[in-house]
Amino acid sequence: MIGCFSLARETFDIKFAKKKLIKTKKIIKKLNKNISFFDDLITNDEIGQSALKHFENSKCTKFIVIQSTFTDAKFISSFVKKFKKPILFISFKEKRSGGRLRLNSLCGVNLGLHALIKNKFYSNFIIYSNDENSFSREILKFIKNHKFFTKTNYLEKITSSKKINKKLIEYRNPKIGLIGERPDGFDTCDFSSEELKSKFNAKIAKINLQSLFNISSKVDKKKISITKKNISKNLKNTNQVNQKELNKSISLFHGLENIQKKQSIDAFAVRCWPEMFTEYGCASCGPMAMMNENKISSACEADVLGSLTCNILNQLNNKPALLVDIVDVDEKDNTTVFWHCGLAPISMAEKNTPSATVHSNRKKPLLHNFAFKSGDITIFRVSKSENKLKFIVMNGKVLKRKNSFSGTSGVISLGKNTHKKIKNLFLSGLEHHVGFTYGNVLEDIKILGKQLKIPTYTI
Repeated sequence: MIGCFSLARETFDIKFAKKKLIKTKKIIKKLNKNISFFDDLITNDEIGQSALKHFENSKCTKFIVIQSTFTDAKFISSFVKKFKKPILFISFKEKRSGGRLRLNSLCGVNLGLHALIKNKFYSNFIIYSNDENSFSREILKFIKNHKFFTKTNYLEKITSSKKINKKLIEYRNPKIGLIGERPDGFDTCDFSSEELKSKFNAKIAKINLQSLFNISSKVDKKKISITKKNISKNLKNTNQVNQKELNKSISLFHGLENIQKKQSIDAFAVRCWPEMFTEYGCASCGPMAMMNENKISSACEADVLGSLTCNILNQLNNKPALLVDIVDVDEKDNTTVFWHCGLAPISMAEKNTPSATVHSNRKKPLLHNFAFKSGDITIFRVSKSENKLKFIVMNGKVLKRKNSFSGTSGVISLGKNTHKKIKNLFLSGLEHHVGFTYGNVLEDIKILGKQLKIPTYTI
């Protein structure tokens, strides 16, 4: 007996997700009639509990998890603790239309895999890209294979050949401002203050989310007006978004700026939803983009190690860095897509291309909207995959392409077999956020890893 259920989040395009789900279920039914489906989309804890009860007395020997949209890893983590059976994730490819990222399914798989691998539970995933024959073959492989997935070493350990007699890389110990807490189910954003202190001599300054709101709400209106005029010089369409919400968003930038100056913050890790939208009334993406431009790295979802990642890139390269999601893979095109809602600094765009927009799910400003400029990049993550601190680093290239999805995105080549490399990164437990900067600082990261006695890997 094969168990099958679907995960989704209601802030994404549920109608579109259901269409994908119906088609996928039909294919699975053709392959094996002995399937136990939990029919409701698991979108909240209550439905999740119903799903657990549904499978409690079943004789399922393995499970197919349809990742209909992006979700956190809360349910899948609890499911695996209860049902220790082989799991295959299914994600969906989306058309690179320049419009809304409707599902962000692949990133959901990325987040889920990381959480499971942290607990030494290994699984696999496939991407449904409308090639039904190939898709069916991959599912059949899973159905016929009666073994658990096991740990496989996908990463290659690398080190600098240089002797570390003295510090070759001058590394300034960062102070990270943690604003709010990471969302539930985001194991990818977990961290240890003790480990950060011992390995990086990094300090964490905890800042209440309400404190940011209070400071931001007191920003002088004239200051907001001046900033709005200044950003409008490099950002099209600022006059086409809700002006009250835009002003709030700009006030958040100045709130972050005030905290940074007062507390000597080097980087921020910010709880960017839902309270930014529901309580303060705007998006924090634009303000964080402006902080990123100033090389005060600002990471979404209170991702402290992501913030540290970008701070290291800032220090090594003296250029802005950005934390992104990996949201699409195209085997035929040999590319992947790096995306985030809209917090890329304007310097990462071609001249005269950035415009203002609203959050694709929450419909509030301010977000940047543009494709990343072409060029060589260094991709990096201070990772806790498999619960072990490590550096993961590689070189890549941003190709000259149109914006794949609304917000800020870039089409990325990792050289040969880009699709396979991304899959192997996911199966290695890489977090759902990865940092990058323009230029090549891979060797510097290898040296820093050697200095700090942190193992360094590539793919």
